[in-house]
Amino acid sequence: MTEPGVGPEAPGNMRTLVLSNDLDETREIISSAYSPYQLSVLGDPKDFSAWYAEGGFPGVTVSGLQYGAETLVAPQPLDSYLLVCKLVRGRVRVISPGREERVVGAGETYVLDPYRQFQVHWAPGARMTTVRLARETVEAAAADALGVEGPLRARFGLGGPISAGAARSWAGISAAVHREVLGEGIARTSPLIAAHLTQTTAALLMETYRLVTDGVDAQRPGVVAHGAVRRAMALAEERPDQPLTLADLALAARVSPRALQEAFRRHLGTTPLGYLREVRLGRAHADLQTGRGNPAVTVAQIACHWGFANLGRFAALYRERYGVPPSRTLRG
Repeated sequence: MTEPGVGPEAPGNMRTLVLSNDLDETREIISSAYSPYQLSVLGDPKDFSAWYAEGGFPGVTVSGLQYGAETLVAPQPLDSYLLVCKLVRGRVRVISPGREERVVGAGETYVLDPYRQFQVHWAPGARMTTVRLARETVEAAAADALGVEGPLRARFGLGGPISAGAARSWAGISAAVHREVLGEGIARTSPLIAAHLTQTTAALLMETYRLVTDGVDAQRPGVVAHGAVRRAMALAEERPDQPLTLADLALAARVSPRALQEAFRRHLGTTPLGYLREVRLGRAHADLQTGRGNPAVTVAQIACHWGFANLGRFAALYRERYGVPPSRTLRG
């Protein structure tokens, strides 16, 4: 089921946590799911109803939320995570006291960062879906995007995507995340795939919405000693089965992510993540050779284990490097 189909039936692997006409029960459960918040009915209390459901894989949570009466929600700052919200039906008015205000209609999106005070005025029957990312993931992606060392306190404006192209790209990654959650996607069982999809989602977030980083300038990569490259290579070779990020490799190299990227291009003609992919491809090749003659071993299992979610892409990379399809290596 696609993202716009999310509704009170809680499709796929989402769990309904609230389906109620009780204001106090709704306030208690959704406060636990999000953050403590005030919930007020502005219309006739007899018209109040609420539905909330969520699901996810490690790194990402998807939720659906609907109120059946005119409602005002005033949460505390989210603190530990960020929400990208999409109106599926109706409209809401988002108010950030002293900062911004925006009316959001069906099909439009906005971002609530971990630090923002905000209120949301719901029109009766409005429904939204959200994609939730941990603050640490977002701050690491913001640092990578600007080429600075360490996590970066990432603030976002209430405006929508910065361009139509950015909106289309975000819609694509959001749809992929929803498919993984609502269906039986491999991100639910593969930590590597889950980490890759989470990191890609966070990175694309930086390119889609206006990132507010007052006083922070992107660093120019300096001349990086080859030792930094060797340290990153060592980590990639020691832990290729772990969901390593560019930030992880840069931390091991003791340089900024952007500086490490420039150093890899200069010394090796590739990128840090490109090198990590080559290491994983080599490990997959070794597993295919080891599994030869064992009918219980499949190419898909090995590819997934080493973080290759797209089997066609894995086969193309493998053939390019080894001259034969992976199935021939496995079956002889």
